[in-house]
Amino acid sequence: MDESVNHGKAIIIKSLMVLPVVWIILSLFNGVSFWHSTVLGLVLLLLSYFTGDMFILPKMGNASATIGDLILSLIVLWGGLNLFGYSKALGESILTVVVLCAGEYFYHKWLLRTQFRETRNGQY
Repeated sequence: MDESVNHGKAIIIKSLMVLPVVWIILSLFNGVSFWHSTVLGLVLLLLSYFTGDMFILPKMGNASATIGDLILSLIVLWGGLNLFGYSKALGESILTVVVLCAGEYFYHKWLLRTQFRETRNGQY
């Protein structure tokens, strides 16, 4: 992991993006309990932060990290909702993932610009 990244700030900003989207789309519009959407949001937040934002993003760039986040988000949300008993949750999962990935693209741009330092050979 990159020592130049302020992980506290980065996770707080990501949580301000992920949790409200999950709460609004899943709980408010689709009847998923607030507790279940919060658990799924936190799992997704941590998994996507450490895999997509800290591992894939600096090595492969924004497009790859966003696609990786899309796949991971769909697996976590759809799988998690099914585990919680919401068997008809594919549509809700896809809608949530699309909104999150739009935000992830801009979050990644912010991370690259402010949190990662470019090395002499052009790598992050």
